[in-house]
Amino acid sequence: MSIIYGANVAAADEVDLELVLAADTSISINEPEYRLQMRGIANAFRQPVILEMIGAMPKGMAVTMVHWSVGHLNRQAIAWRRLQSRQSVLAFANAIERVPRSSTGRSTAIGDAIDYCRELIDENGFEANNRKIDVSGDARSNSGPDPVHARNRAVARGVTVNGLAISGGDRGLFSYYRDRVIGGPDAFVLAVDGFEDFESAIYQKLLKELSISALRQARPVTVH
Repeated sequence: MSIIYGANVAAADEVDLELVLAADTSISINEPEYRLQMRGIANAFRQPVILEMIGAMPKGMAVTMVHWSVGHLNRQAIAWRRLQSRQSVLAFANAIERVPRSSTGRSTAIGDAIDYCRELIDENGFEANNRKIDVSGDARSNSGPDPVHARNRAVARGVTVNGLAISGGDRGLFSYYRDRVIGGPDAFVLAVDGFEDFESAIYQKLLKELSISALRQARPVTVH
């Protein structure tokens, strides 16, 4: 009898970008701040230039939303979706704005969050040469594995980790994210003073990530 190895393994669905949006929902984030995060991410995806850039991707992008705090409370708040058409992007934006809060853990475990997101990418059934985790938060890690080690595990798997530091009173948070959280090809971190600036920052962050993705695909993009 002949044995066909891999006969029951489904082929991965090819996309141009795999992106995990990982938002801090620990107890340091109050309910209005949580809503500002979700509304800011949703509105970023609704911007005309973002809609145009995603629509120009030959294979589209795969995206999911993660709520993170302490390791055992991390949740995939919105399952993986493939975005390419205007309708699919706007539907995702609407889902983000409406998504209920998943957890309010008392600790901030950035390393656990990165590991969780990396595993989601490894197991999502999509395949891209460009794989990213976006981590946003307002505090340094105080629980779980050192973010440096989790970041290095992600980079070893071909995943870039980017950051958005909501500094508040911690003026060293930007440096902490730069040195201990982000990593991989074209990795970067942005910082804002407070949640009132989150929407503008997440838009700039998404714009930069999509521009980098387009450059990797050797496709020129005009940003208006």
